[in-house]
Amino acid sequence: MVLFQASFINWGAEHRWWLLAGAASMTAWIWLGRQSVSERLKRRTGLVMSLIPVALWTSASLYLLRQPPPLRIDLILPFHVCYFLNLLLPVMLWRRSYFLFEISYFMVMAGCLQALLTPDIPQAFPHFLNIRYFFVHIGLVQSILYAVFVYGFRPSWSSLGRSFLWINLYFVFVAGVNYSLGTNFMYICQKPPTPTLLDLFGEWPWYLLGGELLALVLFTLVMLPFALKIPRVRPQ
Repeated sequence: MVLFQASFINWGAEHRWWLLAGAASMTAWIWLGRQSVSERLKRRTGLVMSLIPVALWTSASLYLLRQPPPLRIDLILPFHVCYFLNLLLPVMLWRRSYFLFEISYFMVMAGCLQALLTPDIPQAFPHFLNIRYFFVHIGLVQSILYAVFVYGFRPSWSSLGRSFLWINLYFVFVAGVNYSLGTNFMYICQKPPTPTLLDLFGEWPWYLLGGELLALVLFTLVMLPFALKIPRVRPQ
């Protein structure tokens, strides 16, 4: 069932409004967290903030399950990195887990932030998939920045290495999922239909190798703000 016909346009008016709304939301939640008078209240604020996109993702997936065939399993299962991290970051914020922060920081700030700047979403607002996409990706960046500015977490160069290792282990796992289900999670089998930096590296399998190099470059770039000797805060 098609609810809306309008198409999303990268860097059109709607895209810019989503980015502005995301920046406002991040500022507001971080301010609320920093105003919290106790550690428990900071964690509770972060948990509520991070559960909102989880609720939207879950509701949209349940709605899709109730639609007539063919079933779009790629829109329901959470094996794209951003959708998987969407379910993981509430745990990170509630448990104040530095381990989950250090492996998620690079994936979110290098990968999911790029997904906000070059969205792979054909539907325009107010389609529910459009709303889910932006709430999830804004929520990911928001959760990481909350950990940085409210919890005082800082990544390290060793964090970069661990994050790169974990993303490659996840890549192998998702490749198996794609082989079993005929899906294209993480765009392992085919590039995204919209323009991305992967277009610089040609077709399969070369864009996968280029993506590894690109990930290292982007991971390094998002590490630079913390390259000075800034003390890391461990969970208490």
